[in-house]
Amino acid sequence: MTNENTIMKLNEMRLNTMAETYINQRSNPDYQDLSFDDRFSLLVDIEYSKIKSNKMDRLIRNANF
Repeated sequence: MTNENTIMKLNEMRLNTMAETYINQRSNPDYQDLSFDDRFSLLVDIEYSKIKSNKMDRLIRNANF
């Protein structure tokens, strides 16, 4: 599987933040020294935070504050 296919699949699953972070990790040499587990944890943490933040924003917007 190519990296482009991986990115396409992440976007198709609506994991856009994870796809963007993956692209950034590939182009940034600072991430090359991290283990797979560390890099994967960063991807998941960033996507999780984005989803939670979007949910909170939506709830606030729907509450008409």
